[in-house]
Amino acid sequence: MKTFFASFFGTLFAIAGLIALFFAFVIGAFVIFAKTNKKAVTIPAGSLLIIDVSVPITDAPKEFDPSQIFSDLSIEEKTSYVTLRDNLRAIARARNDSRIRGIFLTGNMLPISSLASGYPALREIRDALMRFKESKKPVYAFLQFPLASSYFLESVADQIFVDPQAEFLIRGPATFPLFFANAFQKYGVGVQVFRVGKYKSAIEPFTRQNMSPENREQYQQLLGDMWNTIEASIERSRNMAPGQLAQLINQNGLIDAEVAVNNKLGTELVSLPEIIERFKKLYGEDKQANTFRQVTISSYLDEVEGTNRDKTATGPRVAIVYAEGDIVDGEGSPGEIGGDKYAREIRKLRVDPSVKAIVLRVNSPGGSAFASEQIYRELKTAQAAKPVVVSMGAYAASGGYYIASASNRIFAEPTTITGSIGVFGMLVNFQKIANDNGITTDSVVTTTPLASLFTPFVQKPESDLTILQKSVDKFYEQFLSRVSSGRQMPVQQVNDLAQGRVWSGVEAEKLKLVDQFGGLMNAVDYVSQQTGLGANPRVFEFPERKNLGEKIKEIMNAVPRPPVSRANPATLLIKSIEHELRDLKWLNDPENIYARIPVNIRWN
Repeated sequence: MKTFFASFFGTLFAIAGLIALFFAFVIGAFVIFAKTNKKAVTIPAGSLLIIDVSVPITDAPKEFDPSQIFSDLSIEEKTSYVTLRDNLRAIARARNDSRIRGIFLTGNMLPISSLASGYPALREIRDALMRFKESKKPVYAFLQFPLASSYFLESVADQIFVDPQAEFLIRGPATFPLFFANAFQKYGVGVQVFRVGKYKSAIEPFTRQNMSPENREQYQQLLGDMWNTIEASIERSRNMAPGQLAQLINQNGLIDAEVAVNNKLGTELVSLPEIIERFKKLYGEDKQANTFRQVTISSYLDEVEGTNRDKTATGPRVAIVYAEGDIVDGEGSPGEIGGDKYAREIRKLRVDPSVKAIVLRVNSPGGSAFASEQIYRELKTAQAAKPVVVSMGAYAASGGYYIASASNRIFAEPTTITGSIGVFGMLVNFQKIANDNGITTDSVVTTTPLASLFTPFVQKPESDLTILQKSVDKFYEQFLSRVSSGRQMPVQQVNDLAQGRVWSGVEAEKLKLVDQFGGLMNAVDYVSQQTGLGANPRVFEFPERKNLGEKIKEIMNAVPRPPVSRANPATLLIKSIEHELRDLKWLNDPENIYARIPVNIRWN
């Protein structure tokens, strides 16, 4: 019988291996065929550089996305994201490229609540467009259903074409948290929390039915600061009087196309087909595509810099480390900041003599306390060997601020969400729901008094919670100490600013939690000057870009993407609930201690 099973499973595994090899061969053949037959990018004179605002803008290059392998097989470009740095480099190069006659902003930005396309990234691209206009080349925009975030970017255009059926949905940032305390109680899910900081609100969705007064207070100021910056920037770009935008919103709610043009939000009512015909005459016709001459951001960079543009850099360079996503213990998945993975990479960069400085781009609400400390230690050690400068994106709060404190200088945007210097712990138990369904447990047989401390089927006694609170208090004191050292402030002053409170970049600069306003490229320029690398230094990025060969190598271990659901009201509601509940997924700190803020702000 043993021989039979050994032979059976051996044959089964051999078949599985052959199937895997076959699929790898087929995919590789298709990729080679597509790459061989893919047309080279050519940029005819008179082209417009296209910026599609519907494409999410991320900080970090994607580590691996299985869907991109198959999209890469197509001759047509189907990039699912564009990085901030790619946008900035393309705009800067296009400014002095005689083949590029202007820039055209198009597409509809979808409502988002993730880390992509946040206001700090949009502001940096906005500033780059304003510098581009100094070349006397025009910037155009075509609007159909602009949200506040997309219009913040598009408002810098020289000419803003408005679709006759357009409506402006300028609502500004807001927060609509969901609260699950009643549902947990109804279904017998117990939640026990321990925290430091009266503003530390990440646990409120699981313990309350509404926002606490402290949480409402901090978010009212935070969102007010952000909106004041956005509103003033739009009004300056459109030559509007202060307060005119707020008046339009208050009077109209949804602003229709005609009202928008009459009040300087747009310059002309015109449809997309009319624009295409007009641009054909102005910039030449692409007869094959039956449109005007144009090139996308990714295609433009591929042509002027090559597809492996960053990996070919040699000699002295600046390393940009993208800390984007939740901070988790261990290696982490793509889109997460794994403590082990990032600590290891920073260690490599520290001992690499070609890396003269490290720019840490933080776009994270925080996460695991243990992982944050791992990354902090490596950054602090690296800081003793070479400059470490931080650029803050949409979020650099809680654990995100913890790791940022190990730096020589911190750049932030006025709309950056930062601070949240506080700690919480949360234990979820299923004792009641288990008991109600006939499942019981017995902890009589134990070896130590704390054997059941993290058991999810036992309600914790007060003695256990006291022990866990002591651990949280200890980490909070360590958090204060880290920030005190990094910002050169007395611990008591840090504590007064802490308490888990989130701050806008505007307030953070006043409170000395950040050093100055600026974006990613400002941080790179700063360390270039500090290290004598000059303008436009060579750059290494981590996580690295993945080319097709690397994607094929990883495809066998990739997790399939879930199917995309249609955006009807029912599925949107389910997605909102899933978005809130997924916060439980990253609770993997070995001691159940976290430094994180809730990410439930809607940018639009």
